[in-house]
Amino acid sequence: MKITIDHCRYTPRWETLQTLLRETTNDHKGVVIGISRRDRGCDYRAPGGYDVRFRLFNGCVLTINLEVKGV
Repeated sequence: MKITIDHCRYTPRWETLQTLLRETTNDHKGVVIGISRRDRGCDYRAPGGYDVRFRLFNGCVLTINLEVKGV
């Protein structure tokens, strides 16, 4: 799965991203289990590339490519 967010100042809050993933997968018990910046940076609110792992209720893990492009 790939999510791109253009023209923003910050990444969404991770709880908001989890809600989005729950809605799009129709799995309301799914959980974000890992988030990492591809550039190894430490500012997780800054635009950039992220690898997100989301575990579905059935145990499957989805890898999401999140691209947040700044203003």
